[in-house]
Formats: sequence, C-alpha cells, structure tokens
Amino acid sequence: MTTKVFVLGLDGATWDILGPLADAGALPNLARLRQEGASGTLRSIFPPLSPVAWTGVMTGKNPGKHGVFEFLEFEHNPLGGRVNTSRSIRSELLWEIAGRFGKRTIAGAVPMSYPPRPSPDGFFLGDFLSPPNARDFSTDPALFAELETALGEAYRPWDTSVHDGGNEAQALASLTDFLDHHLRAVRFLMDARPWDLFVYDLMATDRIQHELWHAWDPSHRLAKGRRDLAKVRDGFIAFWSKLDAGIGEIEAALPADATLILMSDHGFGPVEHFVNFNVWLLEKGFIQLINTPYVMQKYWCYKRGVTPEWIYNIMARFGQAKHRVSRFGGSQDNGLDRLAESVFLSRRHIDWSKTKAYAQGNFGQIFLNRIGRQPSGCVAEADVRPILDDLKAELAELTHPETGDPLVDRVYEADELYNGPMSRLAPDLTVVLADWRYRTIGLHDFTTHKVISPAFGPTGDHRMEGVFVANGPGIQPGASLSDSATLLDIAPTVLHLLGVPSPDDLDGRPLTEVLDPSFQPDRATQLAPSSSNGDGSPSASLDEEDDEAVKQRLADLGYL
Repeated sequence: MTTKVFVLGLDGATWDILGPLADAGALPNLARLRQEGASGTLRSIFPPLSPVAWTGVMTGKNPGKHGVFEFLEFEHNPLGGRVNTSRSIRSELLWEIAGRFGKRTIAGAVPMSYPPRPSPDGFFLGDFLSPPNARDFSTDPALFAELETALGEAYRPWDTSVHDGGNEAQALASLTDFLDHHLRAVRFLMDARPWDLFVYDLMATDRIQHELWHAWDPSHRLAKGRRDLAKVRDGFIAFWSKLDAGIGEIEAALPADATLILMSDHGFGPVEHFVNFNVWLLEKGFIQLINTPYVMQKYWCYKRGVTPEWIYNIMARFGQAKHRVSRFGGSQDNGLDRLAESVFLSRRHIDWSKTKAYAQGNFGQIFLNRIGRQPSGCVAEADVRPILDDLKAELAELTHPETGDPLVDRVYEADELYNGPMSRLAPDLTVVLADWRYRTIGLHDFTTHKVISPAFGPTGDHRMEGVFVANGPGIQPGASLSDSATLLDIAPTVLHLLGVPSPDDLDGRPLTEVLDPSFQPDRATQLAPSSSNGDGSPSASLDEEDDEAVKQRLADLGYL
C-alpha cells in the first residue's frame, strides 16, 4: 500500500484555545478530525522557538546534532551573531531523506527551510526568515509566478503587524487576511504539482497569539478595564473559525491515499512580565562594565530608568510604536529611536575581560565567558564548575514577586538537554521559570534596569505543549498520543507512513501509539545515498545586507 502525507503546521497552536472553541462548536472540522482520527499533546523541545522546533521537525534530532539553538548563532562571540538558515543545519532534512527514495515534496513557509537545499524532486517556497526579494525564494520561478497570479497579489511570507498603541483591530484584520492568504496558497499548491509529501506552516496562528492573547484572555494584565477588546475577541474567535474552514477545504481536496497531520511546533500562553537575566548578572557581579566616564554616564542613566522600556513607552503614548525596533535594535528610523540608541547601556559597554557570565537567548540561556572559547574569555577551566554551582545557587534564591515561591523551576546544564557534536554551541545553563507568565529574555541587552519588569509588546508567548491531530491511511481511529510524544517524532512517523526507513541517528521515534498496526506501507526503494551535512563544519551564511534585513524583521516581530 502506498500513501501520501500532508503535514500542516498550525504554528504555536494550543489546546488551551482550540479545545474550548472545538467544544463550543466553533471548530467543527477540527472536532470531527479529533474524534475520527488520533490526537494529543505534542511536546516541543527546548528552547520552544520556531527555528529550533521546526529544525527538530525537519530532522528528528536534538540541537546537539543539528546545530540550531536560537534565531541567531553567536559561535560564543557575545558581540557577533548571524541569522541561522537552512545552511546552518548539520543534518539531512525530512524531505531530503524522502527524496533519496524517490518521494516528491512540496514545502512552503517552513521556518529554517530557506535557502532551499538541493533536493531530488519537489517545489520549495521560502519562509519568514528569508531575505526580502530573494532571487532563490522559490525553486521554480514559473510556478511561483502562477501562485501569485492565482492569489491576485504578491505572495506574503510574513506579517509584522503589532497591537501596540491600541492597534488591536488593525492587527487582527491584517493577520486574518494573512491567514487567508496562506490558506489560498496551500490550496493552489496542492494541485499545482504531483507530491508524496506536502509540508506547510501557517505563521498567522503564531503571530495572532503573540499580539492578541490579551484579547482572548480577559484576566491578562493588559486586558483589564479594556471594554473595547470585546469586538477584537469576537474577531479572534472568527480567525480560528476561518482556520477550521480552511482545514476542512484542505481535507476535502486531499487524495484518498493521503494521511493528514495537523501539528504545532510549540504551544502558547500569556506573558505579563520580563525576567532580565543580564540585569541580574550585572547586579550580582558576573557582568562587569568598562570603567570609563563615558560608560559610567550611560550606567548612571540606566540606573535611573533610561532604557529601551522607557523610550518604548514614550513611543506607544504618541502612537509611534508601529514596530519594535526601539526595544531590541535594528535601524533607527525616527528621532526617538536615535535618541535612545545614543544613551542606552548595551553589551558594547561590558568589560568582557572581567565578565564571568552573560545571558544570550530568548529562554534563559546563560553562557560562561570561557578562556579559549569566547574572544575575550576570562573563566579558566578549573573555575567552570564552581561558577556554575554559584550561578545555580543564586538563581534558586530568586522569588516570585506575587507568591514568594521560588521563581526558577529548574536550571539545566548543557548535557542534560543536548547531545551530539554541535553541543559545543549550547548554553552552559538554561533557566526554566516556574511561572511562564514571566518571560526570560537575554537577547536584548539591558531592556530595563529591573530584574523583573512588566512585559511590553507581545502579550502571548511560547509554551512547551503543542497540538497533534492525524487522520487517514495508517492512523488508528480514536488513538491518543503518549505523554512522551515530542515534535522530534514527526519525521520518523512521516517516513514510516511513506514507507521510507529512518536513519539510525534520529532522536525521535515513530508514533506507534497512533499508527494502525494493520497498515503496512510499501517499502520504498533507495535511489540515492545519504546527503547528510552532519560533520559540524562551518557553513555559508547570508551576506551581510541580507543578514541585517532578516535581523530587522525579527526585531519588528519582537524576537530580537
């Protein structure tokens, strides 16, 4: 028996939203698919960020093997940083494995899939990490032109709409249109070329939760007293109903021998406070500043609240917070931004020759400044263990400002999360907070002068618990995922359904608990040898102009 596999990414989707809406009858297609097929909670991997999570989906491996740990890779240079791309992935991708066995793939909008890597047969479309106007955005310019003709407009890989300054209604309208745009693209591509594997990620489902979680959740700090959000909440629910209708259309158009998999790379929940680890490390003496009058003047301003948070609030008050570049860097396109850039304390003012540890990442990643690893490392190998123990002990003393309970749930060391040759790039410590309404940040220098501060910008953020629904050939009706299921299991499950053997070094497993044991796919014949890129050698990155353009977009979205 042969089968096709259609994987639709509902980026960031969570049962915390889909469950109540399905139970209320607002998502009839999803409710039916859950009832007729298999479903459950699919856990993400750490950190639950799209580039890391989707690379896990595409490879079935942990970051220690594939080499992607964040949006940016610093190679342990705290003043560097380049955007990760498909060239950063030190492993064979799902569709490259399938292609070696003669399987044709259509893939679009999958984070970390740009630039398209050589594949035996298929069509590939870039994602929101692609540079603007990239000539290699698609692998078939003629088909891409047909797609844009069918859409009646230029294809949109991203949407940077933000709610800031009371723009919830505008953001909702734009993101709803963005969802519709991508659903129509999927429907066109389904019929455009033959395929055995189809993978597409809907970015709008992630973006709307970042921007409008407070419209869904009336208990959110930013929703209290906002009667004007009632209509936005109705529109938020309508967005998910539109998604459900799109899923129904896609399912109806699938060939009879196709298995449908709906999955998210992570879940979502509210974010109300920031935990600023570089501020904490500065207060604890792990970070030292350059002792010059120029830097001390900036430090004086910083201690009195002259920070990105301060300038951002001014911009929001005057309706200029249309993007989030003033929080995190990027081009300075107005006077307030330029003023802020001239006075902020930043990593450029750190004395790296005396700094023992620093935070650099969206989810509590802390690096020791080691001799021989960082350009200006000062921590000797003999001091690594004592400093790690000291940091862990100090972190355990952080308390939740509302409850007084410990704020930190767990501190992982690198070898507890990652294994493989690329683990050398991993953070030394990863701090997981007990209350995820408190969001750790470390890519943003000294965003505020407070260790714990009210969050600004996105009102929703990522969680570990994603969604999974599957139906069609090879799927056991009524089956449920086990608690151990993770997104690393997607690749081996898809390969099983395609009749393609999984490489021996995958960390994931076929999701046998939801697979029909009577289903025996025809064994595919290998046509080409492995094209694994797993040697850990340096890869080509985007040129400087494209790299800066993508960093700017990530800043606009609130990731940098």
